[in-house]
Amino acid sequence: MARRTRFAVCGGLLLLALAVVLPAAVMAGPDDSPSVQFGNPTLGSFGPVGPGIELHDASANAQFNLVPRTTVVPAGGTVTFTVGVAGATGTNIVPHQVAVCKLGVQPEDVVDSNLATVPIDDSDCTPAAGPFSSGSGHPVPVTFSEPGRYLVICNLRPHFVEFNMYGWVNVK
Repeated sequence: MARRTRFAVCGGLLLLALAVVLPAAVMAGPDDSPSVQFGNPTLGSFGPVGPGIELHDASANAQFNLVPRTTVVPAGGTVTFTVGVAGATGTNIVPHQVAVCKLGVQPEDVVDSNLATVPIDDSDCTPAAGPFSSGSGHPVPVTFSEPGRYLVICNLRPHFVEFNMYGWVNVK
Protein backbone atom coordinates (compact mmCIF):
# COMPACT_ATOMS: atom_id res chain seq x y z
CA MET A 1 0.00 0.00 0.00
CA ALA A 2 2.87 2.40 0.82
CA ARG A 3 4.36 1.86 -2.64
CA ARG A 4 1.06 2.77 -4.32
CA THR A 5 0.81 5.90 -2.15
CA ARG A 6 4.35 7.01 -3.04
CA PHE A 7 3.59 6.46 -6.73
CA ALA A 8 0.40 8.52 -6.47
CA VAL A 9 2.16 11.34 -4.59
CA CYS A 10 5.04 11.43 -7.09
CA GLY A 11 2.60 11.40 -10.00
CA GLY A 12 0.60 14.22 -8.42
CA LEU A 13 3.72 16.31 -7.87
CA LEU A 14 4.77 15.76 -11.48
CA LEU A 15 1.37 16.88 -12.74
CA LEU A 16 1.50 19.94 -10.48
CA ALA A 17 4.95 20.86 -11.79
CA LEU A 18 3.75 20.51 -15.39
CA ALA A 19 0.68 22.60 -14.63
CA VAL A 20 2.91 25.44 -13.42
CA VAL A 21 5.70 25.25 -16.02
CA LEU A 22 3.83 24.35 -19.22
CA PRO A 23 1.51 27.39 -19.39
CA ALA A 24 4.46 29.73 -18.84
CA ALA A 25 6.38 28.11 -21.70
CA VAL A 26 3.37 28.14 -24.04
CA MET A 27 2.43 31.73 -23.23
CA ALA A 28 5.97 33.08 -23.50
CA GLY A 29 6.15 35.95 -25.96
CA PRO A 30 8.94 37.06 -28.24
CA ASP A 31 12.29 37.86 -26.70
CA ASP A 32 13.35 41.51 -27.16
CA SER A 33 16.91 40.54 -28.11
CA PRO A 34 17.29 36.92 -29.20
CA SER A 35 20.55 35.50 -30.53
CA VAL A 36 21.10 33.22 -33.52
CA GLN A 37 24.40 31.45 -34.13
CA PHE A 38 25.65 30.80 -37.67
CA GLY A 39 27.00 27.25 -37.37
CA ASN A 40 27.58 25.06 -34.33
CA PRO A 41 31.02 23.53 -34.89
CA THR A 42 31.25 21.88 -31.48
CA LEU A 43 28.61 19.30 -32.48
CA GLY A 44 28.91 16.38 -34.86
CA SER A 45 31.78 14.24 -36.01
CA PHE A 46 35.16 15.47 -37.17
CA GLY A 47 36.31 15.03 -40.74
CA PRO A 48 37.17 16.90 -43.94
CA VAL A 49 34.43 19.04 -45.46
CA GLY A 50 36.44 21.23 -47.83
CA PRO A 51 39.94 22.41 -48.61
CA GLY A 52 41.62 23.19 -45.31
CA ILE A 53 38.42 22.67 -43.31
CA GLU A 54 38.68 19.53 -41.21
CA LEU A 55 37.53 20.41 -37.72
CA HIS A 56 33.75 20.23 -37.88
CA ASP A 57 30.88 17.93 -38.73
CA ALA A 58 31.66 16.07 -41.94
CA SER A 59 27.97 15.99 -42.84
CA ALA A 60 27.70 19.79 -42.56
CA ASN A 61 24.73 19.45 -40.22
CA ALA A 62 26.49 21.41 -37.51
CA GLN A 63 28.57 24.01 -39.32
CA PHE A 64 26.01 25.08 -41.93
CA ASN A 65 22.95 25.68 -39.77
CA LEU A 66 21.36 28.60 -37.99
CA VAL A 67 20.83 27.81 -34.32
CA PRO A 68 17.96 28.20 -33.62
CA ARG A 69 16.50 27.99 -37.13
CA THR A 70 13.51 30.17 -36.21
CA THR A 71 13.37 33.00 -33.70
CA VAL A 72 10.66 35.44 -32.65
CA VAL A 73 11.16 39.13 -31.91
CA PRO A 74 8.70 41.97 -31.29
CA ALA A 75 8.46 44.76 -33.88
CA GLY A 76 11.39 47.09 -33.24
CA GLY A 77 13.40 44.28 -31.63
CA THR A 78 16.93 43.30 -32.54
CA VAL A 79 18.29 39.83 -33.34
CA THR A 80 22.02 39.37 -32.84
CA PHE A 81 23.52 36.89 -35.29
CA THR A 82 26.87 35.46 -34.16
CA VAL A 83 29.19 34.67 -37.06
CA GLY A 84 32.65 33.13 -37.12
CA VAL A 85 32.39 30.71 -34.23
CA ALA A 86 35.62 28.74 -33.86
CA GLY A 87 35.72 24.96 -34.13
CA ALA A 88 36.54 22.51 -31.38
CA THR A 89 40.24 23.39 -31.40
CA GLY A 90 39.53 27.11 -31.69
CA THR A 91 41.62 27.56 -34.84
CA ASN A 92 39.39 26.72 -37.78
CA ILE A 93 36.60 29.14 -38.65
CA VAL A 94 34.30 28.72 -41.64
CA PRO A 95 33.23 32.11 -43.03
CA HIS A 96 29.55 33.07 -43.14
CA GLN A 97 27.70 36.22 -44.18
CA VAL A 98 24.31 37.25 -42.77
CA ALA A 99 21.78 38.50 -45.32
CA VAL A 100 18.20 39.45 -44.49
CA CYS A 101 15.65 39.11 -47.28
CA LYS A 102 12.65 41.35 -47.83
CA LEU A 103 9.38 40.49 -46.14
CA GLY A 104 7.72 37.46 -47.75
CA VAL A 105 10.75 36.12 -49.67
CA GLN A 106 10.96 32.31 -49.60
CA PRO A 107 14.15 30.23 -50.11
CA GLU A 108 13.03 29.27 -53.63
CA ASP A 109 12.62 32.98 -54.50
CA VAL A 110 16.32 33.76 -54.00
CA VAL A 111 17.90 34.30 -57.42
CA ASP A 112 21.63 34.73 -57.89
CA SER A 113 22.14 36.98 -60.91
CA ASN A 114 25.96 36.91 -60.82
CA LEU A 115 27.41 33.41 -60.67
CA ALA A 116 30.95 34.80 -61.06
CA THR A 117 31.06 35.79 -57.38
CA VAL A 118 30.77 33.71 -54.20
CA PRO A 119 28.34 36.06 -52.44
CA ILE A 120 24.76 35.78 -53.66
CA ASP A 121 23.70 38.80 -55.71
CA ASP A 122 19.94 39.12 -55.09
CA SER A 123 18.42 42.57 -54.62
CA ASP A 124 15.76 41.06 -52.30
CA CYS A 125 18.40 39.85 -49.81
CA THR A 126 20.66 42.48 -48.26
CA PRO A 127 23.94 41.52 -46.55
CA ALA A 128 24.02 42.80 -42.97
CA ALA A 129 27.81 42.48 -42.50
CA GLY A 130 30.75 40.22 -43.18
CA PRO A 131 31.75 37.73 -44.39
CA PHE A 132 33.84 36.93 -41.33
CA SER A 133 36.54 34.32 -41.67
CA SER A 134 38.92 35.19 -38.89
CA GLY A 135 38.49 35.87 -35.22
CA SER A 136 35.64 34.40 -33.27
CA GLY A 137 32.12 35.40 -32.41
CA HIS A 138 31.44 38.47 -34.55
CA PRO A 139 28.07 39.92 -33.46
CA VAL A 140 25.84 41.14 -36.30
CA PRO A 141 22.83 42.97 -34.81
CA VAL A 142 19.79 43.42 -37.09
CA THR A 143 16.70 45.39 -36.05
CA PHE A 144 13.32 44.33 -37.44
CA SER A 145 10.70 47.08 -37.46
CA GLU A 146 7.85 45.68 -39.56
CA PRO A 147 5.83 42.62 -38.43
CA GLY A 148 6.04 39.52 -40.64
CA ARG A 149 8.26 36.55 -41.47
CA TYR A 150 11.77 37.26 -42.74
CA LEU A 151 14.13 34.82 -44.44
CA VAL A 152 17.73 35.06 -43.18
CA ILE A 153 20.37 33.33 -45.30
CA CYS A 154 24.08 32.73 -45.34
CA ASN A 155 24.88 34.91 -48.33
CA LEU A 156 27.76 32.67 -49.46
CA ARG A 157 26.42 30.65 -52.39
CA PRO A 158 27.66 27.14 -51.45
CA HIS A 159 26.30 27.46 -47.91
CA PHE A 160 22.83 28.53 -49.03
CA VAL A 161 22.52 26.53 -52.25
CA GLU A 162 24.22 23.27 -51.24
CA PHE A 163 23.53 23.16 -47.49
CA ASN A 164 20.23 25.09 -47.21
CA MET A 165 21.77 27.45 -44.68
CA TYR A 166 18.85 29.67 -43.84
CA GLY A 167 16.47 30.43 -41.04
CA TRP A 168 13.52 32.63 -40.13
CA VAL A 169 12.82 35.66 -37.98
CA ASN A 170 9.16 36.05 -37.06
CA VAL A 171 8.42 39.65 -36.10
CA LYS A 172 5.28 40.09 -33.96
